[in-house]
Formats: sequence, C-alpha cells, structure tokens
Amino acid sequence: MAETSPLRVQKILTDNGKEFTDRLFGSREKAASGGHEFDQLCAALGREHRLTRPPQTQTNGMVERFNGRLADILHAHHFKDGESWEQTIDRSVWQAH
Repeated sequence: MAETSPLRVQKILTDNGKEFTDRLFGSREKAASGGHEFDQLCAALGREHRLTRPPQTQTNGMVERFNGRLADILHAHHFKDGESWEQTIDRSVWQAH
C-alpha cells in the first residue's frame, strides 16, 4: 500500500465503531490494546490511529464529506503520474480549508 502512493499518510481518523477499535468508547485515557485488527494494520504500516470523541457527529460528518470529495476527484480524473495526482490532491485539500 505505501509503495503505491506518492503521499505518506501519517494519521488515520476513524469513529469508534467496532470495525476500527476495541477501545472503550474511544476514551483517550484508554490506550489501544493492540489486539484489534485495524490497530494492528495501522501499527504495521507505521500509522497513528486516532479516534473521534463520542458523540462528535460533526467531526464524522466533516471526515465523510472530505472523503466523498476525494473519491469524486479520483473517479473523475485520469492521472499521468504521481506528481499530477499529488498536485490535484494538494489543490483539493487547500480548497477544502
């Protein structure tokens, strides 16, 4: 996965769903057990896995909208190389702010 992208993902933000964590309600005081499959994948890839604070539905909505925008861009464009892909994503991130 890391070899196919010109950008390095450092942090991954998810909600507190059981598909992402075994942490009790995403409490910042309770560290990841390391036993959940998603946490193991993040650790193996060298990514920090962060959780939204419950019930932060606004944060989830922002993440979902942004992911939707990125998916639309990726489906609508044909990229010649990694550099054109990176420029398009950078421009989209800048416009989202």
